[in-house]
Amino acid sequence: MVVADIHGEFEKFSKIVDKIKEHDFDLVICPGDFTDVFNTPEGYSQVDITELILQKLLSFGKPVFCVPGNHDPYDTLDLLDEYNVNIHGRVKKLKGLEFVGFGGAATPFNTKFEPTEEEIKETLEKRVNDIKGKFILVTHNPPFGTNLDKTETGEHVGSKSIRGFIEKNKPLLAISAHIHEAGGIDKLGETTLFYPGVAYEGYYGLVEVGKEIKCEIKKF
Repeated sequence: MVVADIHGEFEKFSKIVDKIKEHDFDLVICPGDFTDVFNTPEGYSQVDITELILQKLLSFGKPVFCVPGNHDPYDTLDLLDEYNVNIHGRVKKLKGLEFVGFGGAATPFNTKFEPTEEEIKETLEKRVNDIKGKFILVTHNPPFGTNLDKTETGEHVGSKSIRGFIEKNKPLLAISAHIHEAGGIDKLGETTLFYPGVAYEGYYGLVEVGKEIKCEIKKF
């Protein structure tokens, strides 16, 4: 189950959670933007909002793997660690698959979590040594030059480092978020690319990993 770009819309997200409970799944993946720099309720911090959303995700009683988005402050990493769901710069295993992640994205908007291309490249390359088998990549930023990083103007704004990592290491699947208008499914070499769309607009995704990768976009 993939839920991305919640942007602090807790009430809207709660309705999606009720719908998601109808499905059978083994894992919840959230590739970031739990919160929104420009939309934080008075009296709450972004970390407070993230914790509420995490508790909703954990209410399914399933494992949860997350990376922060560009809107999420760096303190979010401590919270994700506290709940043991953090895969930013880390490798976790589940049912014979390995998952490696990297959060944030560079933007023109001066948001909270904006790593450089070099940081992305160095961190992911270090983690390759920890990957022993088939793996799935989870990033907030999509790979450059694909259908998932194309803005409304047609400009590609994704990460070249993430693209290079995919081309070199060939994960089974690369899950991302970030470019709201670019939800969909694509391919980069042998790797399936997937972004289900914006959660606060009712979108979420289902992925089945078998002999083939099957991705489905659902809407509440």
